[in-house]
Amino acid sequence: MPAGRRSAPSTSHTAFDPKPLIRTFESVLSRLSSLSDELGSRETELTGAVRRAELQHNQNVASLSVKLEQSIRSFNRLDGSLNPGSTSDAEGNAALRIGERLEELDRQSQRAQDAKFLIQCWIDVNERGNLSMLEDMRRMGGGEGKVRCASIARQLLKLSQRLDPEKQVNGRATNGANGSKKIVPREIIEKFLEELEQDLLISFDDAYRRQNFEGMKECAAALYDFNEGASVMGLFVNQHQFFIDRSNLVTDEVAGDGETWDKLADPDTEPPGVEPTLQSLIDEVKIVVQDESFIMKRAFPFYDEILQRFLQRIFQQSIQQRLELVLEKADSISSLAFLRSLQASRGYIGSLVDDLKSHGLTEHPEPATSQIVATLDQQLDDLFVPFFTRSTYIEREKKNLEELYTSLLYKYTLYHVSEFLTR
Repeated sequence: MPAGRRSAPSTSHTAFDPKPLIRTFESVLSRLSSLSDELGSRETELTGAVRRAELQHNQNVASLSVKLEQSIRSFNRLDGSLNPGSTSDAEGNAALRIGERLEELDRQSQRAQDAKFLIQCWIDVNERGNLSMLEDMRRMGGGEGKVRCASIARQLLKLSQRLDPEKQVNGRATNGANGSKKIVPREIIEKFLEELEQDLLISFDDAYRRQNFEGMKECAAALYDFNEGASVMGLFVNQHQFFIDRSNLVTDEVAGDGETWDKLADPDTEPPGVEPTLQSLIDEVKIVVQDESFIMKRAFPFYDEILQRFLQRIFQQSIQQRLELVLEKADSISSLAFLRSLQASRGYIGSLVDDLKSHGLTEHPEPATSQIVATLDQQLDDLFVPFFTRSTYIEREKKNLEELYTSLLYKYTLYHVSEFLTR
């Protein structure tokens, strides 16, 4: 390249120097060589690992083949013992068939005895107007006898509905001429079922007090056929110690000193959080629901239904009443206090719902079922629907902003008013 003149440096050209490019090329070539060596060693290592894995795989296949052959031989021996191939096999099959036949005969005999007892009970109630046989079984049979009485009485009720004496031409009566009352089996059976239901409820309560979960389950299963378990679920929920203890505390005054409520209404301070009595209630609810769900799973064949009813009672009665008292107290102080209390309560109750879902309750340690999750979400929404419907919440926010704006401009307004009055 031509050398430039000193008088024209802008158009000058320097001579081409290849040394930097040669050094760069040599560095790259050296790096490529080291990478090639590293790749070769890595390839050798992986090839060895593949060989070892193939060897282990072949050994596993051989071992499994041996086990499969052993299983096939065992199955063939078992199949041969079941098929009549020898005298001992024939005797074994004959004994098996005899046992099955005896079991079938026993079931038929039991059904025949039940049918005979049912017919005798129907004759008693239709001709004599009493259920003495069922009464004896109820008094002397214990818990199992009462459950069996309930089953037989329901069958009698269905039978009476099909054979209603009022629809028969020759309906039985004591003496139709002298005006004596006709025997109506349906009324007698229904009265007996009412008395039996009360006895079963008493038995369920006694079993609950003794923590006899099997007895509770038997009574609950029998009572479910009366009115889909409404009576036994009502008994369990209404007499629960949690609601008995909380019934006297639900109308208590909202806790908290004046300084705490002042902080809640002061926009320049951090809110104190959830009101103490509401927080205590929610913490207790979490423990009670987790503990009682374990009992429900063991004591009720329809534990999902009783758990849903229990949760509804807790949210709609205990939590809702306490929440309304807290928000009413906060609303009497200021709009800001109300909004802060609403936000804190919503967050704390929401965390309770999340904890119950993750705990699983009757499905512990698995997550809760979809029915329980839906119930919890619905109860949470129902608690706060009155405060967020339509424009209620927006109006409260607007009122709060107006109060805050007025309080910030209070000194400014007071100064100008005093200036105006002094003129």
